[in-house]
Parts: sequence; C-alpha cells; structure tokens
Amino acid sequence: MDVRVPPHVPTRRGLIAALATLALLVPLLPTTSATGATGAGAGDVVGPVNGGFEEPADGQIPGWTQRGGTLGGSSVVDEPVYAGTQAVRLEDPEDVRSYGLMSDTMPVQAGHSYQASMQVRVERGAPTVYVYFYDEAGTQLDIEFAHFTEQPHDQWSEIVLEATAPEGAATAAIYLYSNIARISTYYVDDVTLTHTHGPLETTDLGAAFYSPNVRMAEVDVRADGTPVAYVFSDGQPVSFNAVDLRTGELLDSHDMTGYSIGASIAVDEDDRVYFSVRGPNDGTLWRYDPAAEEVERLAGRVVGERMLRTLVIDDGVLYGSTYPNAKVFSYDIATGNVRDYGSVVEDGSSYAWGFEMVEDSLWVGTGTTPHLIELDPVTGETIERALPADVQQDADFITGVEQHEDLVFVTYSPAAGGNTVIYDLTAEQWLGNLSMTQRTSARLDGNLFYLADGSVEAYDVAARQSVDVGFGSSPLVGELDNTYDLGLVELGTEDFPGAAVVGARNDGMLWRYDPATGHGDVIDPEITGAPATVHSVGTGGDGDVYFGAYLSAGVMARVDMSTGTLEQLDGPKQADAVVAHRNRTVVGTYPGAEFYVGQANKDWQWGTNPRHLFSLGRGDLGQDRPLTMVSAGPRIAAGTIPNYGELGGALTLFHPDSGHYEVHRNVVADQSVTTLAYRDGLVYGGTGIHGGLSSDPTQDEAELFVWDTRRDELVTSEVVVPGAEVIHALAFDDRGRLWGFADNGVFFQYDTDTGEVATTVATPARAGNDWGRLSELYLHPDGRLYGNADGRLFRFDPDTQQFVTLAADGARHSMVGSDGAIYLADETNIYRFTP
Repeated sequence: MDVRVPPHVPTRRGLIAALATLALLVPLLPTTSATGATGAGAGDVVGPVNGGFEEPADGQIPGWTQRGGTLGGSSVVDEPVYAGTQAVRLEDPEDVRSYGLMSDTMPVQAGHSYQASMQVRVERGAPTVYVYFYDEAGTQLDIEFAHFTEQPHDQWSEIVLEATAPEGAATAAIYLYSNIARISTYYVDDVTLTHTHGPLETTDLGAAFYSPNVRMAEVDVRADGTPVAYVFSDGQPVSFNAVDLRTGELLDSHDMTGYSIGASIAVDEDDRVYFSVRGPNDGTLWRYDPAAEEVERLAGRVVGERMLRTLVIDDGVLYGSTYPNAKVFSYDIATGNVRDYGSVVEDGSSYAWGFEMVEDSLWVGTGTTPHLIELDPVTGETIERALPADVQQDADFITGVEQHEDLVFVTYSPAAGGNTVIYDLTAEQWLGNLSMTQRTSARLDGNLFYLADGSVEAYDVAARQSVDVGFGSSPLVGELDNTYDLGLVELGTEDFPGAAVVGARNDGMLWRYDPATGHGDVIDPEITGAPATVHSVGTGGDGDVYFGAYLSAGVMARVDMSTGTLEQLDGPKQADAVVAHRNRTVVGTYPGAEFYVGQANKDWQWGTNPRHLFSLGRGDLGQDRPLTMVSAGPRIAAGTIPNYGELGGALTLFHPDSGHYEVHRNVVADQSVTTLAYRDGLVYGGTGIHGGLSSDPTQDEAELFVWDTRRDELVTSEVVVPGAEVIHALAFDDRGRLWGFADNGVFFQYDTDTGEVATTVATPARAGNDWGRLSELYLHPDGRLYGNADGRLFRFDPDTQQFVTLAADGARHSMVGSDGAIYLADETNIYRFTP
C-alpha cells in the first residue's frame, strides 16, 4: 500500500493534567503563613503549620481558621488520635449550614503537583477536602476538591487529594469541610501537603499512523450528469469526501471534527446526502448539499440512540436503524419531524443493521441474535420472517438487506461457506446460499455485480444464477483486496462509455471495471489521510516499542530504541495486543482473535514477518478480542474477550513456532480474561464480568486466578477486591511481589505464597471500560511501577505505597522502553517521557 505521510505536525492534544475549575458561593480568603519553601523537591512536605494539631490551642487552633456555623465547629481533642497526643474533631450537626477548617497558606510552584494527605476517622457523614490556590496578591485562582464518601467508619484511614498548581499560583491552603446538606462528625490528624513532581516534560514524536482508511462509500450520478463517489476516510477526524468518478478529482472534502468513523449514508433524489458519523457515538444525523458544498447538522441523539447504523430514503422520508436498542426511526426531510418506532425485537439484541424498503415494508435485520423483521412504516406493526435454520443457528448479525425485483438478498455474519441467502418474494421461499463480500445496489441488463474470492461476478436476477463475467483476464486481478464498497454507475468517458463497476478500497484508491469490455483501472483521488486511533502498545522481540491501531487501513507503528524515532509499518486492521517472546514479536488481532508471530532478525513485512499463526475465531471457541498476552516459559499465554452477545472468555496457551495451541474457556465461569502475568510456571490472570458486546453479565465480581502451565490446570480462583467488576492490570515488582489494579481504583498486592491479598491501596485511578482497556501496568528500572488507567498516567511506589498522578488526562496507552523512557500515546500521537 502506498501511504502518504505528511511532514510532522505537532500534537493536537497534549497530555495536560485536567483540573476542575469551580466557583464557591462565598469566597474563602487565605491567611498567609511563612511555612515551606518554593524550591521544594519531589517528596518534600511544604506544610501546613500544625498539621498534626499538636500545638497548644487556647480557643483557636494555631495555623488554622474556623469557618461555618456556630452550633458545631472544630476542636482539638486528645482522644481518639492517630499520632502524637492530639487530633482535631470536626462537627457539623446541621443540614442547612456548612462547616470547615482552613489552613494557613503554604508556598507552591506554578505547574507543579502536590498531594494533600491526612488520616481521618469517620463517625457519621463524610469528609470533603479542598486545596485552594492563590496568586501573590492572595486572589483565588483555582481549587481542587473531593468528597470521600467511602471511608470506613470508626477507624483511622488515609485520604489523599491530588492537585496541580495553576499558572500564576504562589500559595495554597487546605480546607477540611462538611457541605451544607451533610451532617458529619469526623476526626483528622497528620495533615500534609507534599510536593510530588514538577511539570511533566514530554517529547512529541508525532502521529503514530497516518493514512487513508476507507470503510464506507456510496456512488451517485448528480442531476448535472457528474458521477460521484462519496467516501468516508476514518481517522482523527473522519473526513467526508466527494470524488468525480470520471477523472478521480477530489471535488470536495469536509473534516468531521470530533468524530473518527463513518457510520451510515444515503443519497436522496435531489443529490443531497444524509449521513452519520460516530466515535464518539452520539447518534447524530448530518446533511451534505453538493450545490452549496456545505455540511449541516440536522439532529443529535436521534430517538435517544448512540449510533445510526443504516439509512434508507423513500418518498421524502429518511428511515434509519440504530444501536444499542435495535430501533427504527423516520425523519421527515421536509419538516424535520422524527418518529420513533421503538425496538423491533424484545430479546435484548442491540443492533438493527441490515435495512431496506422491500415493497411497502421496512425489512430490518438484527444482531447479536439474528432476526428478520418486517415493519409497516404507516402503522408501526411488526412481524417476524423466519430465517433459514442454518442462518438462525450460526449467525450473529443480519448485516444487509437488499431487494432486486422479486428477490431479497440477506447478508449475515459470521459465515461458513456462503454469507448471503436469497428470498423469492413470488414463490415465498428461500433460495440457495452465496458468498458475496460486496454487491451493487443497481443492475445492468438484469445483472447485479458482486465480489467473491477477489473476483467480480454477476448474478442474473431473472435466471436466479451467477454469471462469469470473465474477470480472470482483467488487468484488475489482484487489485480488489480490501474493497469495502461497490457501486454500478454510468461514467460516459472514452475508456468507460457505459456503466462501470466501481470499488472503494481501504487505502483510499478507487478501481473501475467495465463488464462489457473487461477494461479496468485504479485511480487515486488523493484523499488526505488522517491519524488513526492508537489502540494498543507492547514490546517486540527486538526490544522496540510497538503500537497497534483501531479499525485502520492496516497499519502499526514502532519506536526504534536505537534511534528514538517513530516509524509507521504495515500491519493488521486492528492490533489488540503486542508482546515479546524471546526474539519473537507476537501480535493478537481483532476480529476473530487471530495471532501473528514475527522474528526480530528479519525485515518487517506484515503477513510474512509477522506471519499468521492461527485463529480462534467466532465459531465453536467463540473468541473475538485478544486483550492481553504474556510470555509464559516456552509458550505464550493469551487472554480473550468472547464473541458479540456471549459470555466466557478464554486462556489460550500456544507455541509461537509451531502454532500449536490449547484453549481453556471459562477459567472463571462467564468471565473474560482481561490481564495476565507470569512467574515460575504459573500464569496469574485477572478477569472481568463483562463478555462480548451486547452480552449481560451473570457474575457480580471479578476474580484473580492462578494457572499451572506445567499441569495445564487451574490452581485457584477468587475475588480479591470486593465489588470490583474488572481486574485490568497485573505486574511484578523488583522484589517479586505481584501487584494488581481493579476498576474501582484499588491497588492490591497478592501474596503468591499464601494465596491471599496482603495489601490494598485506594487510588483515584478508576477504569471506566467494561474490559479494563486503555490501561497498562509495568515495572520501571527505578523500582517503581508506572502505568495508565482511564486517561491517567501514574506512578506507584511498592515500598511506600505512594500513588502519584503524573498526568490526569489524555494518556491512553503507555509502556517502558529498554532505554528507561516511558512511551505513551494519546488518541493519535506518541510521546516520550523520562522519569
């Protein structure tokens, strides 16, 4: 594939620590103190005065100022205490007033990060902690706060609030608080504000991958006779492009800023184009006017749905199918009125996908349980049309419905052999099964055209049979790979005087084929690519750091440790996991949980090196996404997420040379395998209660399991963090202790000798993804653990158990390189950070 890579462009998204900017109803003015020094280093305590409340108090608490009502308040007590001889008691007896205790200010450095920590003992209610920042004149600049509602009662426990001083900050103060609506009584001791680190200094290496990425297109002939292709190129952002199919000229292009994937498209008789884009999924409908060359937003969150899956226009009305509630809606083009027909099935299927007006009814295909529903657009009534038994049994999705005269072509996935069944409306029966990767919605001389096994074929609708069009002698043989859409359109040029079959390839190229003459060519409309989304990270067998892409044109990237440079590579459409095994680089890909292995001493050439090893597939084994891998002695251990609508991930162990593999599904019943670690013949695995998309969990809590690779048997499995739904990261520290990370922010140490949890540490880093994606944990040469979770880049010291946020937002993936630097990614760009 010819990839056009632009000159390096600085990142559009920095890794910036996000601070909440809030305004209080009543400003709190600081009291100045001379404690601390602005030149504090990492780990230095900068205050506050009398943080242990040990100084004698004569009606006042030295270093602190009471704020709030008069019935309660703050008082120094000698019982209970955490350390020393005194602590402070905060009493808020009213739910109509707030109470608080404000420290004197402490010097801070703008752009530097701090932790306010303290020991608390709660009798009732919950404490709230603020950190206020001020400039040199004492003007309030910013605040950071947290409500600690999950602290245990009647025992001492630590709470920590992280904050970064904004630009212009010179001082900070800590405010212990109980808000207006809450009645609280709690004790506080050992209050400190500690400097953790200066501004994070990173080097932007540029976008990881940059290429066209076409997965959706539609052809049309405008009223002025111009044959056009409307092409989406996915990326950050996705672009909407109009191409003249006679010349290959790019007529118009619009970046859909804030969106990354084309979702659906339909062209009206007046040449206007209706479409939706996603990523994020906000169910928004757009319209493109080719005369004005303008795009306008028509509606958002249509019928409350996240994605508009398929669009159809009939007699001035736009109809659409949706995800995640498998709805159908109509949009009156003239008035903008929307009608919600509701979900077409009641079995929990999420996708209404295949969609077409067949005679006077809307035919709707669903997934993850396949149904074929007929909906009356006037009455809204539905009936179900029975699918062939093999489709009903083996398919997950009905992905396409299309009428050609009295035949209806119904496409489904996954498929074994064929993927399209044909229904005869006249005879009212299903005909044979065909394999059609793409097909034209228009016909020429009664024939529609389709792709099968890298060739163009025709189907004679009247004769109900396939027809060989002689493509085997075409100059386009070998040029059809990764064709995502197919159209039939009159070109009217010297080389293509009549109708031509047009295909849109993933790499942005368009091919044209004249079925009458056999002439064909490939044209380059020069669709400008965009950065693809970074989806995974791992170390290769050569010691370099590799990044995988999300729904790409087939790319990966690596950072060369010897030069520190970022290089784009050819690769899979989506790499879910990368791991080093001796001198091998192993890549797991979606869909179908496929595995590839490459040798470090050979040139990279995707498909050859790395070469395809095996596929678990969506069939009997039911696995789809290889979320995690680890080198496990002579074998690789892989953890996978099951197929759409299914529960029960798998632990797979395989030899990277022979490809021999053993699959152990449901190691923990109905749970996915989300993270793995290995030591001394044992694989340690974290699980998640969620299965494939559109599945419903049957379990309540994630578990940690231990697998003996010598005996290939389960040693133990248990809940290690009560209430956690996902254990999403595991890593050994430099003393051989196993640490794990749960989705509720709890770090835990698992004693591999006793099989018990030795330590738990509450942190603010929570993982919002059902499978714990966008998170990593790894040991750095400095002896500390680093990682990322839900956008937060962090550092954890196993000895002191101090958790420090290095960047509060934007870090989607990270990995330590062999040079000791940390390589991290936001949505598109790669950065280098040296601790």
